[in-house]
Amino acid sequence: MSPRLFQVSESDAEEVAREITTRRPDYRGLIQSITPIVADVRRRGDEALLEYTRQFNGADLSSIGLRIERREIDAACREVSPRLRRALEKMAENIKTVARLQLSRLRFSRRLYGGVEIALHAYPLQSVGCYIPGGVAAYPSTALMTTIPAKVAGVKRIAVCTPPNNKGEVSKPVLAALKIAGVEEAYRVGGPQAIAALAYGTETIKPVAKIIGPGGGYVTAAKLAVSNDVAIDMPAGPTELVIYSDDEKLAEDVMYELCAQAEHSTDTLVGLVTTDERLATAVLEGMEVFMNRFERREIISKSWSESGFVAICKSREAAVRLINEIAPEHVSIISKNPSRMADMVTSAGLVSLGAHTSTALCDYIVGVNHVLPTSGYAKLRGGLGILDYVRLVFRVRASRRSARSLARYVEELALAEGLPGHALAARRVGE
Repeated sequence: MSPRLFQVSESDAEEVAREITTRRPDYRGLIQSITPIVADVRRRGDEALLEYTRQFNGADLSSIGLRIERREIDAACREVSPRLRRALEKMAENIKTVARLQLSRLRFSRRLYGGVEIALHAYPLQSVGCYIPGGVAAYPSTALMTTIPAKVAGVKRIAVCTPPNNKGEVSKPVLAALKIAGVEEAYRVGGPQAIAALAYGTETIKPVAKIIGPGGGYVTAAKLAVSNDVAIDMPAGPTELVIYSDDEKLAEDVMYELCAQAEHSTDTLVGLVTTDERLATAVLEGMEVFMNRFERREIISKSWSESGFVAICKSREAAVRLINEIAPEHVSIISKNPSRMADMVTSAGLVSLGAHTSTALCDYIVGVNHVLPTSGYAKLRGGLGILDYVRLVFRVRASRRSARSLARYVEELALAEGLPGHALAARRVGE
């Protein structure tokens, strides 16, 4: 089965984008299906968590409990290979570097307007709950991506939830990542029930101020369902990658990137946007054989055939409009002049430039976060960052001279809004 093929002009880019994204999760329907689970955990606490873990994960936790003990985390870090531990440590170091750079840009103090001191302070949230997906694959990288910025921000309490296997065990690489990040509070529970526990608390798990992290459709729906009661970062659901390329010679680079992201899961959205028909043909004809190079080729094949697409655009402008309308999680620009195209792509969780900048590098090691908005939310925000872990508070101090200088403007504005008391207060402080 071949992926969908589109011919796109600038005038119909919006319509094509809607058709391409019809297979994104229907969170309204998923929220309805998980609401009883969330309500049940809120009502029965640990008892419900244990039941759902037996039902969905096949694991009986009645003897070992929900909490992952510190000794289990320590042991896992000793048991993973030295090479993996070094890779996790390097990844942690780079995430920390980028997070510290972000934090440094949030703080300033300036003297303005002839005597008004304005300072911006970033205060950490009191607590965050980080969800680490599991199941088909384990994600120690996500453990680092979600917890290390919290550490850099100064969040006091970091609680992690991640699903166990049918023996109640949690991935050793995930636990090793938690050790490297310095996280000690972790629970062997996943799915919507974990999100409910983090939102409302149980006998074992205390509620958090904000829930952070990616997940499948049901987990993302649960985050949306509890968002009236607890803050969340964003919908970060199934992976999305759109590649822009305009050179037939880069077909193999394009196919590598498509296959690498398509191996996440069968509901991954991957596609090529191009102005070069020869490249489109090369990719359409080559993918079926090319994906056989990959161990997870069955997942790649299903993802490519059911959710993949190739869009041949009549112009660069049509390509840009299509990408911005899709607003995908990842955009990879593999062309001769990627910077020119990148300047026009404004709706994407993350943009990688050039054939050497594999999305895999961004997923793992360069320090930018791989928890990114999906389902079109890239039109509203970027990826996970230090802003998700802090509260920004301005401090203002005005001198008598500056207050007197600015008071006349306040009087006019306040009277125009029918608030004469504000006008009097401004006049008084300037006297």
